[in-house]
Amino acid sequence: MKKLIAAASLCVASFSVQAAIVVPEHDIAAGQKVAETVCAACHGLNGVSIVPAQPNLGGQNVKYLYKQLVNFKAGYRKNGIMQSQVANLSQQDLANVAGYYASQAPWGVGYGNPATNQEATKLFLGGDKSRGVIGCAGCHGPDAAGNTWAAFPKLGGQHAQYIATQLKLFRAAGRVDDIDSDDQKRVNDAAKEGEMGMMQTVASKLSDRDIRILSDYVSAIH
Repeated sequence: MKKLIAAASLCVASFSVQAAIVVPEHDIAAGQKVAETVCAACHGLNGVSIVPAQPNLGGQNVKYLYKQLVNFKAGYRKNGIMQSQVANLSQQDLANVAGYYASQAPWGVGYGNPATNQEATKLFLGGDKSRGVIGCAGCHGPDAAGNTWAAFPKLGGQHAQYIATQLKLFRAAGRVDDIDSDDQKRVNDAAKEGEMGMMQTVASKLSDRDIRILSDYVSAIH
């Protein structure tokens, strides 16, 4: 019970930190030009990726997109491809492209697994108290639409493969796994370096099966 209360407190703290994100005024037309030359090959010009390993971005909330781009540029979020792509972009470029993709029509939905839908629904909405797993809906909403004000991302309809990869990266950080390189974990949910972020805390409790069924479930939410 104490662990559950602590995790819930972390969610409140994470909410406060994310809410403090301020996106500079941005130029959507300028952002489209950046997207055309830098981003579209992986994420699609309209923010719909045809590659399951790469996330859809169209209609994602602008605070979340801007934060991730800033984190990639600062090296706080590790990914060799993304870090090289944003290396020559200014802070204004990052705001512009975040604003552009946020302005696009939301992406569609994927395909869930009917065999695990009931189990995944319970885990997504309410977690599993017996294992200290916190439900995803508390921050991302019961329809996985996210929270624009708090910069919690929209998850519904996102590629299952991408979701699964991110959960595993958060889990590796949350469990302090012995890994070969920093790009095999994700820590940019934490407010300060060295602290445990909410996603790291939640994902640390997830099994491979949990991650698989949640990723399939989230992909199909609309």
